[in-house]
Amino acid sequence: MINKIKELITKFGNKEEIEEESDLSQLNNACAALLVEIAFADKEFDETEKTSLKLTLMETYAIEEADIDEIIKDAENTVAESTSLYGYTRIVNDEFEYDDKLSLLKNLWKVAYADGNLDKYEEHLLRKISDLIHISHSDYINIKLEVRGD
Repeated sequence: MINKIKELITKFGNKEEIEEESDLSQLNNACAALLVEIAFADKEFDETEKTSLKLTLMETYAIEEADIDEIIKDAENTVAESTSLYGYTRIVNDEFEYDDKLSLLKNLWKVAYADGNLDKYEEHLLRKISDLIHISHSDYINIKLEVRGD
């Protein structure tokens, strides 16, 4: 979907670069990619979503603001492209414990709800990611309700 994210993810297929890059950095990039996917799922990216995405990426995944701005700028230009979520979710499954996956899902819901509206495409993508990272349906619903404020 997003060229800049694709560049980050291509590192995962190259063994030399994987050895040089820490597991944490790879995991952060995969999580960042999933968050960007959610932010663009409805093809609308307003300031509240942008702010939520930036804060989450900076605070949770230690990505520099300049890098985030570059990712977002590139994403706005290439949102129509598509890609597989498998590369991102494979890394999450390899590295995260279940509780870490729940935290990631919570962050994804926060970005989806940042604009005050949950689009059907955002919810579909959240469900798909949740399935790919093996989150139970009850936990998926509980986190959705928690973030929504129910």
